[in-house]
Amino acid sequence: MEDIMTQMVKVVKSKYPYEETVERIKAKTKELGWNVIGEYDLTEKVGVKLTIIEVCNKDFAKKALEKPENRWISAFMPCHFSVVENPDGVYVYCMNMGLFAKMAPPELAEVLSAVSKVDEEIISSIL
Repeated sequence: MEDIMTQMVKVVKSKYPYEETVERIKAKTKELGWNVIGEYDLTEKVGVKLTIIEVCNKDFAKKALEKPENRWISAFMPCHFSVVENPDGVYVYCMNMGLFAKMAPPELAEVLSAVSKVDEEIISSIL
């Protein structure tokens, strides 16, 4: 079970300092035509340097939510990128949408696969 859980989350080490990593993710998101709809600095609340960035694209979201029977996917929306400072560097964590797409119904799999490609582009901004 643990193996499945670790596969569901992508982990990437940033080559940039913490603040620059946050800014690069936000800039790349906007460059790709997506929106940063939330940014939460949880450092004071959790005692670890942590910022969560929420991103969304109206067209992708609308397509994913078109059918009422697929609206359960809203529990996984918006897309989140967690930027965390660890002892050995800055890491970004996000859901592995490509893997999640393989478990979804076909019409959602198509959207999630496309989201996965956008996630990869966003992550590329910190590598």
